[in-house]
Amino acid sequence: MTKSSIAPHRGGLVQTIFQEIKVLLLGFSQVFLLQSALSGTLILVGLFCNSWQLALLALLGCLVSRAVASLWRDTKSEIADGLYGFNGTLVGIAIGVYWEISWLSILLLVVGAALSTWLARAFRRHAQLPGLTAPFIIAVWVLLLVSMLAPQGVGLLDSVAQLEEQQSQWRMLGVALGDSVGQVMFQANVLTGILFFLAIAWESRRKALYTLLGVLIPMFAIPFVPETVWREGLLGYNAVLCAIYWASTSERHLLYAVVSVVLSVLLELLALYAGLIPLTAPFVLSVWGVVQAQRWRKVAPQSFNA
Repeated sequence: MTKSSIAPHRGGLVQTIFQEIKVLLLGFSQVFLLQSALSGTLILVGLFCNSWQLALLALLGCLVSRAVASLWRDTKSEIADGLYGFNGTLVGIAIGVYWEISWLSILLLVVGAALSTWLARAFRRHAQLPGLTAPFIIAVWVLLLVSMLAPQGVGLLDSVAQLEEQQSQWRMLGVALGDSVGQVMFQANVLTGILFFLAIAWESRRKALYTLLGVLIPMFAIPFVPETVWREGLLGYNAVLCAIYWASTSERHLLYAVVSVVLSVLLELLALYAGLIPLTAPFVLSVWGVVQAQRWRKVAPQSFNA
């Protein structure tokens, strides 16, 4: 083999590696409904700033999701856009939050990320509503249920007790604002939240402004929750995702964003008082509700005239 034939081969390999890294970073950016490799880089750096273990689990979840998605021939373009990475990324982080890290929990990560990928494809092919993070929610809820039913368990952490211990520290308002963005990926760290916000602002100033809307509106619910809850950002992360979603749509309707944010806060409060683990379900249900109401509004006049 001549040097001239080796050089193109190496160039192709480098290009392939670069493309795979880009797809991975896009998967991270899609958690915040973004599509920017640089934004994905900032998000990944933010994860490492708070916990290198959770960052590695997030990487593993994203890789598993991307690998599983490649089993279908009709997902190539969607994989390139990072659409089959963000649910697996969130599953990976959830494993580190709710389970002790072990070989068994890593196995659960692989199963959960693969399940979320299959669900994501099902939503994209068959559902009339956007899948968003619903595949991640369903996958983690299934894993939590299986863990609770298992005779010996799988090292599931007492997340509620752990959370209460972490929330015992008083935090400043600025910390709470940072945590609202950080908690989208289970990160109660102000520096991580700032990096996440910079990732959003890099792609779109409109999305950044809507993010602030999602942070500020939940503060009206402060009288109804323990102060540590909002200071940890637990009341704002679903609202942040709702706001970004509507900033990403063609309508860019501020009213839709406000309604979605308010609904997500109410659902989050309901889940907190019920002792449930909502994950990003308030975000998904709120957006679904507004999207469906929007469709009914468009159809209603036609039905009336008929």
